[in-house]
Amino acid sequence: MRVDLLCSWGGHLQEMMELKGAWETYDCRFITYESVRTDDLEEPKFLLIPPWKSRFRFILSLARLLPKVLFDKPDVLISTGMGHADIFLFPLCKFLGAYTIYIESGANVTELSGSASFIRRFCDRFIVRWESLAEQIGAEYHGGIF
Repeated sequence: MRVDLLCSWGGHLQEMMELKGAWETYDCRFITYESVRTDDLEEPKFLLIPPWKSRFRFILSLARLLPKVLFDKPDVLISTGMGHADIFLFPLCKFLGAYTIYIESGANVTELSGSASFIRRFCDRFIVRWESLAEQIGAEYHGGIF
């Protein structure tokens, strides 16, 4: 089973690594932003140019990612947050038949991030890390910060 792990390079990457026990036995590919931290990730990985460095190069890197997703499509897409890349990949992977899971950052205590609000409609599982937020928006909650 192919699992694509989508996360930005900071705390979202740390949160994904805390979930390693759930995904490490599968055929995984990281999709994340190019940075010093992500250079050290084990292969396979696909590094996107961050949009804050160059919007044009970010779009080009998404275009390079597209055939990889189309022809080596994931069975499962898991994200702990990657903003613009989430907005592109969740609808695409859902259309391709992937099972989609989004885990909202633990930093979002009282409201969802903007990208999470948008991609929620493309998720098979939408999980938040705060019980009060889960009750407020009707999301899954599984015991707080992992």
